Amino acid sequence: MLAALIASVKIALANVLLGAAMVCWLVAVGRGQARWRHAPLYLPLGAYVAATLAAVAFSQDPGHSAGEVAELLTLAVVPMTVSLLDRTLWDRLLVGLTGVAVVSSALGVWQYLHGASSLESRLRGITGHYMTFSGWTLVVTLLLVGDMVFNPHRRRMLWTLPACTLCSSTLLLSFTRNAWVGLAAGLVLVATVWKPKALFLYPLALALVAAALPRSVESRVVSIFDLGQPSSYDRLCMVMSGVEMVQDSPLFGVGMGMVGPSYRAYRVSDAPRQRVPHLHNNLLQVAAERGLLGLASYLAILVTFATYTWQALRRPRQPHFPALAGCFLAVAGVTVAGLFEYNWGDAEVWLVTLAALSAPFALAGDAPAAGHESPEGAG
Repeated sequence: MLAALIASVKIALANVLLGAAMVCWLVAVGRGQARWRHAPLYLPLGAYVAATLAAVAFSQDPGHSAGEVAELLTLAVVPMTVSLLDRTLWDRLLVGLTGVAVVSSALGVWQYLHGASSLESRLRGITGHYMTFSGWTLVVTLLLVGDMVFNPHRRRMLWTLPACTLCSSTLLLSFTRNAWVGLAAGLVLVATVWKPKALFLYPLALALVAAALPRSVESRVVSIFDLGQPSSYDRLCMVMSGVEMVQDSPLFGVGMGMVGPSYRAYRVSDAPRQRVPHLHNNLLQVAAERGLLGLASYLAILVTFATYTWQALRRPRQPHFPALAGCFLAVAGVTVAGLFEYNWGDAEVWLVTLAALSAPFALAGDAPAAGHESPEGAG
């Protein structure tokens, strides 16, 4: 299972490893060598599976949608993680993910220096697409931030700090605005919740970063606030088209995999693109594909994770705190990024996101009830 998660940047290899892990785990559970552990996350996850199957059954093209059902097998990583993960395995997972992220980011820097330095040609590390690179690296970077800021063993910063610096720098060079927003959300969350004094240092850090950025990256940052910019306007058009899809098929959506084929019928007349693979927004894409029932189950997954993990984080001195904080930051960051990109549907990003979603339920089985002491500096 760890090998599958660490190899998630190469989804074909990861799927083979995950399939083998699933078979071994089921055999181990049957023999009593591994135990099934209940988690509150299973209820909304089951509702999400049911909404997906309903979206296939009521699809505009059930035959086409049926081919999308296989992705649900990836959800097996959730009960496997809850069943198997402990603190030792979490450290191994973090080290493995960091190693891959460092190699991929170093390659990304090389790609940037050798021509992948524009919107037409972007760095992608060892992944197959720049969006996959940025989404996957974002999750790992925020996991590292949690460990770097909260782990009491400061010698770990000898490898977490350089790795985090390299990964976040490469994210800035990737021209991927949704990842920038997700990274910023994670860093602001650290300061506002746990380290409020750090907020005074953020403007200085931002000024230093801005001074070091290439002019092309600065222009891309400015474009975030320009709704007339073609890619920004394209996303606004997708929002309008997606809302119409939901209005026409509110309960079960247009069907799994049917947003792309249906887009032409719902396209705004002056939208920059004739076709899109998805709606570049997790909420809108899930609602359009699976209907409002699917959207409700997706939101329930996030709320269940956030509620459970936040309660566990109310004991700042527990040994699992750095891992729990890292998962909290990673899921928050990738969710915010998902308001501008459909990263929930990117298989490589989804795999590490599911691991971050489920890890707290394995690590914080003794999560405290509400009312215990809060972390220092909590608002």
